[in-house]
Amino acid sequence: MRDSQNQARHANAAASFSAYSANVAPTEPEPLRVRQAGGRRYAEVTTRLPVKLHLYTKALAFALGKTLKSMVQDCAEQFLREAPWKSGLLWRPNQDQTFGFLNRDSKGVTGWTKVNVCVRYETALRLEALAANEKISVSSLCYTMLYWWAWYQYPPAYERERRAKALANKGDSS
Repeated sequence: MRDSQNQARHANAAASFSAYSANVAPTEPEPLRVRQAGGRRYAEVTTRLPVKLHLYTKALAFALGKTLKSMVQDCAEQFLREAPWKSGLLWRPNQDQTFGFLNRDSKGVTGWTKVNVCVRYETALRLEALAANEKISVSSLCYTMLYWWAWYQYPPAYERERRAKALANKGDSS
């Protein structure tokens, strides 16, 4: 009995993920995978990030005293509120970054990793609408959002130092 329930559930899930087939344009919205946790609905989007960015976001969540899920939720809310793409932030495509530089049959390292971005369902719908409006994939939008969060909102110490030196040098030359 349990196997037949699992098969039915997986068949329904597979039917709802038809947008992941190879012949679909990458700008079509991916279906959201919905999860229930703690009485709330969450949606997961699979994206690809450079390994260093992924490790930095995990360390940043720890430094902020948050879970990765709550930090990503805060990131998404602030991203949607501030709309940095309207101020010139470029969308960062990430299609084929895990295997893009290698033969798909090889197991080589590209420096990119798959990451599941988990946000509240309502936020995910807003991200999905934005992606459709901007004609990019939700995956690329999530990569851009995390890049913006890690590079502009909470840049690493070495980048803050570099920016301070550049600003000081600019002040000296004027």
